Amino acid sequence: MPGLFQNFLNRVGQGYKEADKRLGGWLPGGGTASPVTRAVFPPQSFPSRSKELQQMTGVKGRFVDIDKTPTITRQVAQAVAPLWGSQPYANPLISEVGVPGYKGGVTPAERRLEVHELGHLNPADKGIYSYLGTAGRYLQGISNSTSNLPVVDLLAGKLMQNFDAPEEDRAERFAARFATQGNYPAPQISPEGTSAYGDQLRREGSEMSENAVSRMLNPWGIPEKATGFINQQRASVLQKELSASLPSYRERFANEINPSPENLKEAERLNNLAKQIESLGVEPKY
Repeated sequence: MPGLFQNFLNRVGQGYKEADKRLGGWLPGGGTASPVTRAVFPPQSFPSRSKELQQMTGVKGRFVDIDKTPTITRQVAQAVAPLWGSQPYANPLISEVGVPGYKGGVTPAERRLEVHELGHLNPADKGIYSYLGTAGRYLQGISNSTSNLPVVDLLAGKLMQNFDAPEEDRAERFAARFATQGNYPAPQISPEGTSAYGDQLRREGSEMSENAVSRMLNPWGIPEKATGFINQQRASVLQKELSASLPSYRERFANEINPSPENLKEAERLNNLAKQIESLGVEPKY
């Protein structure tokens, strides 16, 4: 029975292909002329280069110049997360790699980027984080578009630290493996397996989370505002004293070739006043 059913599916599939061919490739999921097919599977910029990379790394990927061919993935990314939406990406669901201005690996930087993105498509050594490897950055984009609610920023920061960062580490480790074959500088990998890119995302995620917690605990910023007001008042008193003392000091100093001990002492006092004003976050006026 399974064999009969498979034969039936094969006949249906072959019939669909023949119908698509007669219609010039316009059936959904059929030939390259189909708008649906071109949107989901746009033509590759350098098919031969994709084959070379597959032979070298063992990972298959379709490389698209997303400046010339705006893919569905890029359009969604730009709408959801403008900060990250114009960056290169790897979509494991359709084995697609999108690179702005892709030239087929003509520079060391682009060759390294090719293999890095294939690292995201690599089925080996995937972790749970690999399935949400851009979730933090996408949620950050949503948060930026919705007034940066603290609870959303907190979740975005945590996702960035625990999912985005380790997935980028995984892709960088993959790029490091093929640096010699690919003729590009290898990314630095720590003994713990982390990368500079992953560490950057961990820092950004940590800062975002800490800022979100601070805003949740103090939603109106009352202590900061109160401190700022008090500092302004203290600085105002010191500024009045500085402004009142400067004219006489300048007059006395202008008439001396060698400053007297009294004037040197006065200069030190005025300098200390200026430093106190600066320590309160206010620029002293001379």
